Amino acid sequence: MRRERIWAIHLATLVTLAAWAGLDPLFLTMVRHAPWTDSPGAVDWSRWVGFASLVVFAATSLAALLLTRSQRWRIALRKTSLRQLLAITTVIALWCGLVIHHESIAWQGKRVRFVWRVDELEAIVAPLRNQWPERDGELPATGPFMAYPFGRPTTLVLLQSPALASQHVYVSAIERCDDGAIKLQLTGTDGGDWAEWHPPHSRPISFVGGLADPHHLRAATAIGHGWYLVRYDA
Repeated sequence: MRRERIWAIHLATLVTLAAWAGLDPLFLTMVRHAPWTDSPGAVDWSRWVGFASLVVFAATSLAALLLTRSQRWRIALRKTSLRQLLAITTVIALWCGLVIHHESIAWQGKRVRFVWRVDELEAIVAPLRNQWPERDGELPATGPFMAYPFGRPTTLVLLQSPALASQHVYVSAIERCDDGAIKLQLTGTDGGDWAEWHPPHSRPISFVGGLADPHHLRAATAIGHGWYLVRYDA
């Protein structure tokens, strides 16, 4: 019975960490930066304490399972012991998969969150599709902005970044491409990437912004109704 409880604790820890990677917008920030080197307030200490606790639970329970297995190693292999060996091997493979693919899990979690934000993004972009500003101004959905470059602007730098309804996501700038695509630069807790609307036959690609800043395409995923969540390497 004790071994069954250890298995339950270990599997629960694995599932919890995988779910955390997909659900928490700050998960990647947390695992990339140590608490003593990160900028103050970027990630609260409770996240690191929780993460460290789960890692300790995982390591301790896995060690207990391996110890239990090693104590039976000298016993002749039977069907039950083979099943246990296969189970431990599978769990180790799952942990390796989580470590290797945690960024992909976090990316897909972010994609799901932005699927539910398409209507909010659409409210910002809809007025700009048919009437792109030619000079500095103000719009109800975006507030005041400055348009660059002068003469034929393709970039709107928003002076009061509009917030989406959830997760503290803000739009800091808007880019318009020659093919009619409109790109929103996202900041905030769940920001750091771009939300882009593309007309038919248009897809996210690398580009140079209106402020002469290059953006190299790293990943893009559709979130519906012509919208994409896009990540660039600057």
